Order: sequence, then structure tokens, then C-alpha cells
Amino acid sequence: MKNIKRLKIKNSSGFTLVELLAVIVVLAIVMGLAAVGISNVLDGTRKSAFAADAKTYIQGARSLVNSDQANALLGGTTTYSPSCVTGGTNYIPLELIPLEQGGKSPYGQDYLKGTLTAVQTGLTDIGNNSYVKVEATVTAGDCKIEYSIKLTDGVKTIAETKEAEVEASKVQ
Repeated sequence: MKNIKRLKIKNSSGFTLVELLAVIVVLAIVMGLAAVGISNVLDGTRKSAFAADAKTYIQGARSLVNSDQANALLGGTTTYSPSCVTGGTNYIPLELIPLEQGGKSPYGQDYLKGTLTAVQTGLTDIGNNSYVKVEATVTAGDCKIEYSIKLTDGVKTIAETKEAEVEASKVQ
């Protein structure tokens, strides 16, 4: 019996409480960073959708103005198009712009229509309306029409912005 060595068995299975707590803390930190990253991606996506809605409203207003101009060429009257003889500015409220679907922002709110309910000219106080501004400039007999939009849902807003400048970074 003297020749038999005692075997020491080391219990190496499992984790210590400190190791488990360290893993849990690291996982919590990673999850917190992921949540912030996902939140930023979602907000960026909503802003892009908001800007896309603004461009859709401008396209709808452009269709109204183009049909108006065609009507004028045929001797009819115009409602949406500012004069290409004298120039001018018209404000088209959103509810007059025909869209197949929509009306709600990516933030779940209806776009604010305010008190502007018909095409208006020469306004100085537009208030909290969402609208498409159509401006005709006449130089040397050439008529140039430019479009701008103000879009708000009560949560987010694109301040009056020219069509070419509408983008997600303009959503405030």
C-alpha cells in the first residue's frame, strides 16, 4: 500500500460565480449597444420614408399642374398651376393631391392638413399646414415652375424645402 499514490481529483467542471457574472455583464453591455444601433437604424429608415412621402406629394402636385397646363392650352381654366404669363405662387394643400394610398407618416401620425383647404395664392401666414408650393417664374417668355414642400405630422417636420433638396437629413 505504500506504493500506491493517492490520486487527486480536481473538480474542473462548471464555472465559478465570478465567471458567470462577468459573462452576464459583457452580454448586457453588448445587448445595450445593439439596442442603440437598432434604434438609430429604425429612426433613419423612418426619416427616409418621410422624405420619400414628401417626394410623392410633390409628384402628385406636378401631375395636377401638368394636367392644368394642358387644360389651359385647350382654352380651359387652371386651378393648380400659377400663371406662366405673370408668374406667381400657389399653395396646394395635401388633401387635394390624389394618392393611391398613404396619408399617414412613418411615425404613425396623419400628416397635418391645418386650415389650408383649397389652392391659395399670395399667402403670408401658412400656419401649421402641410402643402406643396408651386412657383412660376417668367423670364424672357420662358416659364420655369419650381416645387417646394412643407410636410409635418405633429411629430416630425420637413420645413419648406425645394424639391431637389428633399432628403432624410431635412426631417427634424
